[in-house]
Amino acid sequence: MSEDEPTKRRVLVQGLSTLYYEAGQGPVVLLLPGIASDARDWFPVMDELALTHRAVALSLPGLGGTSPQPDVRPVAVASFVAEFLTVLDVDSVIAVGHSYGGLVVAELALGHPHMVSRLVLINACGLGRAVNPAAIALALLPERAADLASAFVSLPGGAIALTISSQLLLRQPWRVPPQTWAAQFRLARSRQSLRTSLKVFRECGDITGQRDSIMVSDRLDEIDVPALVVWGASDMLFPLWQGRAAARRLPDGRFALLPGAGHVSHLDSHEEFMDALSSFVRDDRHGTAPTTSTGGRP
Repeated sequence: MSEDEPTKRRVLVQGLSTLYYEAGQGPVVLLLPGIASDARDWFPVMDELALTHRAVALSLPGLGGTSPQPDVRPVAVASFVAEFLTVLDVDSVIAVGHSYGGLVVAELALGHPHMVSRLVLINACGLGRAVNPAAIALALLPERAADLASAFVSLPGGAIALTISSQLLLRQPWRVPPQTWAAQFRLARSRQSLRTSLKVFRECGDITGQRDSIMVSDRLDEIDVPALVVWGASDMLFPLWQGRAAARRLPDGRFALLPGAGHVSHLDSHEEFMDALSSFVRDDRHGTAPTTSTGGRP
């Protein structure tokens, strides 16, 4: 990674102070993190994309420095993202999202198709009911209990919860850059980010798994732009078959499997992830499938 970090900026979006980072010039690649994650997690990706593109990493409302908004439904957050792009005077983006961010960019492509020229879903939620029981437990946590848990975890020493959660989300934590771990520990001390994350869990899950109300799997055939689904082979949060099925449903979809990676596959296997993303972002739409793919459409 270069010594120059992406530039930190703020704008007002729907009245909310909104934090984002950007680097490079050219066609815009929009990067959305998942919950309990940070826009700074994208810095290694931005460093490489900035050679040919303008990479923009957005902090979603209530997470990592952007003011919270009451409505955390994916469709509402997608509308917020669309307004953010309007504020930046950006007409169209290559939209990249991880986990909950993946669900948001899928809703962006569905609700604002003119704004998305290509779509990348990384271990995205909303592609099937199945989910790890730990996520169900967090979804069932009452609001008052969630607030108490957020207060406890944000106390000094409470960041041990990050260490525990990393066992579920990462399979190769030693490959994660120290700067990223530092950003994660700072995020773990933010009570607002923790409260928002738990609120998203409640919105997206119930006792049976992921809620029907957030599913986009049955609407993927409406997305006619080139799309890439990236999945860590050892994702313990969402099963691998959800990613494969999503790639098959997308009219112009392809699939990239990252062996050895977990749920946060772009951190677990950065080099392999960039091999898949770079060719998809930089090649023309008739180019060859990513080399990490199982062979085009699965």
